[in-house]
Amino acid sequence: MLEEDPSIVHEVSLAAAVGRRALPIRLCTAFARSLGAQHTTMSLFPSLEQWQLLYASDEGALRAEAAQFAHADGPSVSAALEARTVFVPEVHGHDSRSHTPSWSDDLPGVRHVLALALHRESRPVGVICLYFTRPTHLPAVRIAEAERAAALAREELLRWRPAHADPAGHRPVWATDTRAARWERIHRAAGYVAAREECAVGDALAWLQATSTRQRQSLLDTCDLVLQPAGARPGTHRAVPAQMS
Repeated sequence: MLEEDPSIVHEVSLAAAVGRRALPIRLCTAFARSLGAQHTTMSLFPSLEQWQLLYASDEGALRAEAAQFAHADGPSVSAALEARTVFVPEVHGHDSRSHTPSWSDDLPGVRHVLALALHRESRPVGVICLYFTRPTHLPAVRIAEAERAAALAREELLRWRPAHADPAGHRPVWATDTRAARWERIHRAAGYVAAREECAVGDALAWLQATSTRQRQSLLDTCDLVLQPAGARPGTHRAVPAQMS
């Protein structure tokens, strides 16, 4: 029965009240326990060029999160880029596309993924990502409650970060030309297209993804072409993507 389900907001509120220095672990544990996830991660974005992992429940969770940022694609990346919740009901299922997304190849055994964006307005703050290896029913009302809990978690993390988050600590931080830099280039390209076409960033990203598939290029290559100044690539014959129709 519904009333027997633990309240996600209540669980997260309790975790925040007693979390202190262990806040990321307690928050992730609360989300995983309430939603029935087997693996959980929490990442912060100190800047658009960096992805700082605060907590991974185990090695599998760490690999799953890193794989998405290595490919600059996946639920965590999309949640951060578009400042919205991303739910993948069947990671290895069949859909209208002719190929499986490359990020999912590195998530063996994962059935569903729920990425909860932590953001203020359109500025990314971080992502809580839950990985389900067992069949789990997540109705829209449950995901909506998780979003309310994520908003609470975001505020607690923003209060916690100045006192406890150590940017020079041992937690993995990727920057420069690796995972997060690829994501940052995609973010800039989507922002550029959105401004040029006067559309939402999510729509611009969808157009970039469709364009890369149509031209048989990686998403990163398509974004680099969009960002490349005219005439800056002498000798190349790859066409710059046309404008959105």
